[in-house]
Amino acid sequence: MARAAWSRLGSPSEVTGARASGDAAVIAVGTSSGHLYLRRRTEAGWRWEHAGTPPGAVEVLDAALLAVEGSNAVTPVVVGDDLRVWLYRPGQAGAAPWIALGGVAPDEDLPFLAECGDITVSTSRGATALVVSSATGRPWIRPGVEPGATWSRLTPGGGLVAVELATALVSGASGEEPHFFALAQQPGGAGSRLRVAVLEDSAWTWIDLGGPAPGGALQTGGLSATSVRDGGGRLRACAVVRQMITGKVGMVTGSGRDWRWADLGRPPAQYAPASAVVAAKGPDPRPGDEPVVIARAGHHIWTRTRTGAWTDLGTTPQDVAVVDPATAREGVAADGRRRVWAAGVSWASDLWTFESDDAGVRWEDHGCPAPVISVPGVSVGPNMMHVVDGYGAVWSCQLWLNGPDGFVNPTGTWTYHGPPAAGVTAAVGVGVLNMEGSEPRPTWVFVVGSDGRLWARTAVDEEGEAAWSWVDHGAPADGPIRTGAAPVGVDFFGGPPAVHVLGDDGRLWMRRISGGDWRWSDRGVPQGQLIFAIVGAAAPEGEAGPRPVAAVVTGDGHLWISVPEGDSFRWSDLGMPSPAEKVVAGIGVETVADDSPAVDIVVVGSPSGQVWSHRWEPGKPGQWTAYGRPAGARVRGGVGTVRPPNEAGCFIAVIGNDQQVWVTWSTEPGTWTRWDPPQTAATVIAGKAVLLGKPCAVVLDEDRRVHVVTAATGERA
Repeated sequence: MARAAWSRLGSPSEVTGARASGDAAVIAVGTSSGHLYLRRRTEAGWRWEHAGTPPGAVEVLDAALLAVEGSNAVTPVVVGDDLRVWLYRPGQAGAAPWIALGGVAPDEDLPFLAECGDITVSTSRGATALVVSSATGRPWIRPGVEPGATWSRLTPGGGLVAVELATALVSGASGEEPHFFALAQQPGGAGSRLRVAVLEDSAWTWIDLGGPAPGGALQTGGLSATSVRDGGGRLRACAVVRQMITGKVGMVTGSGRDWRWADLGRPPAQYAPASAVVAAKGPDPRPGDEPVVIARAGHHIWTRTRTGAWTDLGTTPQDVAVVDPATAREGVAADGRRRVWAAGVSWASDLWTFESDDAGVRWEDHGCPAPVISVPGVSVGPNMMHVVDGYGAVWSCQLWLNGPDGFVNPTGTWTYHGPPAAGVTAAVGVGVLNMEGSEPRPTWVFVVGSDGRLWARTAVDEEGEAAWSWVDHGAPADGPIRTGAAPVGVDFFGGPPAVHVLGDDGRLWMRRISGGDWRWSDRGVPQGQLIFAIVGAAAPEGEAGPRPVAAVVTGDGHLWISVPEGDSFRWSDLGMPSPAEKVVAGIGVETVADDSPAVDIVVVGSPSGQVWSHRWEPGKPGQWTAYGRPAGARVRGGVGTVRPPNEAGCFIAVIGNDQQVWVTWSTEPGTWTRWDPPQTAATVIAGKAVLLGKPCAVVLDEDRRVHVVTAATGERA
């Protein structure tokens, strides 16, 4: 097998963080795209909800869950990348889901810190307080979410900046009062210490708690806090951190100016804890009930109390995932048993939860919120990947070369193009086409909407920037569209493309510019036949320029081609590979050479299950060529075909019966090469052939993550 370069791009909804409500019925989930999703527990089970981003924000930096007084409901409170704060309350008739809470004032002449933008929420006796760290790490506080409330500084002294926040309630002179913890560091990231803000004489005072013995910097990425009751019933605050050098877990408990550190050490495992959180006790913790810490060391989850020993809870079933706990809750089950529940993020960027009690540990894999369902294709100038997610929204990410073979999303982020319109989702990815010329190039990303109409996410050049919008291309003869073929260029100067679709009426239709306007052309149907599938389209050279031809499969297993003839179209029956071999699926259509009028049509035959191509050229007899079967097994599906410029032949990619990518060239019949994935257990479920300087296969793995695969340097595909 030839060496192959696999570049993992993941998906827009890969999980990056999680926050849970007090009853663990709602999880606020951060993703790689910066969009917020909610995982809600209902009577019918868990369900995902897309919250997105607030107005004016590209991404959500952090989110907290605010309990709604007098009910079991919670409201997400989020910080956008513009440092404005919003409540998310969907479902209110006639009201927008986002409610603005203002934002913190900019800090003049101070550097921006990417770690900041955290938020924490405290509620006691019906009073709510929000604390947010500004772009420079200065905490700000807002007393409540009611209109008219304002933000004020809550800044620690000594030039320290807060990169993480947490909160817990304590018993005060007039009842429960909030304490706010901040993992603070010197500007530039030199050292970190734990501080707590307490209310003294109606003013907030920051107290330096330092860290557990023997001192040293604390690890960012894991500050958590809860409230506990001591033996006398007084409410105390408890926070958990990790030391950077020793890897030990430290716990501090107290209130006001009275604090005690406890060194919890590290689990008896080969590796130090990579994450640790304290489980929230709930609104009314029992007196003397010690806090519980959940940590990951190696692949295993460990727990312990302040005075107890570390207990190994093991790993996920069959060790299929390694999970870092991000949020945890303690509670009492219906049968009275104490239980610990936690949510975390796996190394594969999926959401997991587990519940532990006397009966054992029960894991649940929640995956990611919106797996990719199709890949319409790529565009160049600049290189961009376009995908459709499970909510019917279109996303794109940049693609940069990463070494001689691979590709990388340089920022790790995705651009949200959304669904085509309100109430309309992208149901089928059709294809992508660019105009030639300077960057950014005009681009069309075609999809079939859930309304049965053709839509295009279209980019035009506005003063050197790509301006995107959705364009409704409608449906032919007011009938819904079933599917479509990738658009083809039909203009010498790289103008708007032609795109072919199969209507619900069983007819082939073409959408292109005619007379200066977009129009539908009825290409009809082969006489006496029903179109089973579109194989693809191409635009070979003709006397008057590129001629859009389209190949289809009919219900009797024949291959047909539709060719322009003056102002109309002509159907030609290309037959079957042999009298006993029918065509059952299409793979792609490509021109034979840059200046050739001929095309190669690549299909799958039955009952042999092998790949065939048909060479069609005007005025010449057709020719069938057999390419055999990868590893002697049937083909599961086509990935597609592409022809690099100046190549006299096309690249063919399929998914073999082993669920791996197999490739060949139209000039090398019978020679198949498997592009092995980095992990032997990985499988491929769908894909699309694209050109990114050289032939590539964009594929979805079994978890619907996106990969770009191509031959390694020195290897023929």
